[in-house]
Amino acid sequence: MSNTTNNYIQKYRMKVFNELVKLAWFGKLEEEIEELPHKIIENIKDEKERKIVESYIRLAMGLDPINSNKSLREEARKALLLDKIKKPLVSVIENICEQCNRFHEGSCPIHGQGCMNDFEECIGCGQCIEECSLGAISDKIEFIPVVNLLQEKRYPIFAAIAPAYAGQFDESITPGKIRTALKMIGFSDMIEVATFADILTMKEAYEYKHLMNNKKEYFITSCCCPVWVNMIQKKYPTLLDHMSPAVSPMIAAGRVIKALNENAKVVFIGPCIAKKNEAKEEDLEDAIDYVLTFRELYEIFDALNIDLKNLPEENREEAAFTGRVYARTGGVSKAVELTVQRLDPHSNIPFKSEAFDGAKNCKDGLDQLLKGEIDATFIEGMGCIGGCVGGPRTINSIEEGTKRVDAYANGTSMKTPFDNINALQLLTRLGIKRYEMLENAEDEKVKNLLVRNFKN
Repeated sequence: MSNTTNNYIQKYRMKVFNELVKLAWFGKLEEEIEELPHKIIENIKDEKERKIVESYIRLAMGLDPINSNKSLREEARKALLLDKIKKPLVSVIENICEQCNRFHEGSCPIHGQGCMNDFEECIGCGQCIEECSLGAISDKIEFIPVVNLLQEKRYPIFAAIAPAYAGQFDESITPGKIRTALKMIGFSDMIEVATFADILTMKEAYEYKHLMNNKKEYFITSCCCPVWVNMIQKKYPTLLDHMSPAVSPMIAAGRVIKALNENAKVVFIGPCIAKKNEAKEEDLEDAIDYVLTFRELYEIFDALNIDLKNLPEENREEAAFTGRVYARTGGVSKAVELTVQRLDPHSNIPFKSEAFDGAKNCKDGLDQLLKGEIDATFIEGMGCIGGCVGGPRTINSIEEGTKRVDAYANGTSMKTPFDNINALQLLTRLGIKRYEMLENAEDEKVKNLLVRNFKN
């Protein structure tokens, strides 16, 4: 298993995190953290360079890097006791930024050019983080406070893993090996978020059918991507009337797991920076306790010397084709189309989809939609090129990730949510005894688990 990122800054950032994982896991974080800057850079030149390294250390512990007068030892003690990582989740490291005299043309899809300075306007795509060659912009990592949860075992703690995971590690590393590895470090179980994508596919299929029967021109999916949802909320609020009120599969997973497991903690693992922010939105923060990325998970396994290739399998089939294919561009559209066809195979309701990927393409597509230039009834958007397999915290290339996700999606005999007995059993345990109940967004059980109210 090898980390394929070619970005020097990200390799440096992950080196810091890797060292922190070792210290925290073996109970040496407070004791040895003051020496860590010199371990990362053997000959620190000056005070400014030391502060830059310390800023990366603070971010890797889930803390703010700016205006901190506390020692690293005090910060480590604080990080280990955090019950939530607080906003802002993305920070600008000032000592690096001072060295930059370039104007980053096109680095922000909202402002068009220049670095993002107004974080109220930020849609969370992470493009500025990836494009900053000096590494001045970075996001917090949320693993250090999870260490105590995993080691103390006071609560059941579940890893809810995004559908894109099937394409991220070495081809020989199966879902069953990843589940085994996560259990080895203390997780109670690994749950595939694709199962909840199946449930939401069914919900959106009912919503689509209802809107088309009521002569709406088009339906906008809200599933999956917080970048897409944020863009519509902040920049295109007049389109909210056409958008599904469903939560994302990540939020549905967290809420359902907690509804069925008292005192459970849920850690989402995915390809995305924006999911860290989504988990902390005011109307959604009940669902997910911490968010990790695939790249961070790679470093955790590496730091703890876990060799996934040689682990035993713990495989089980949790999701249908429809839930698994969410991980790539056009996947949500395909999932809902197949499900609409199964709902009513003789219906004359049209299904013409349009899928946008990449934040700029999403923005351009929404502009065209407002001008009436798009002839489609189902509109999908994903903030990353290629969809989730192209997320800023993936390991493999978009092409390889897409190929493996397609293989994983086609590797199950369950084609739609109707075939997924796991999803139906989950709903039954929640008191939602028939898929038809998902059609009623005012049903209290459905509303509490699967619906959100968009602020217009």
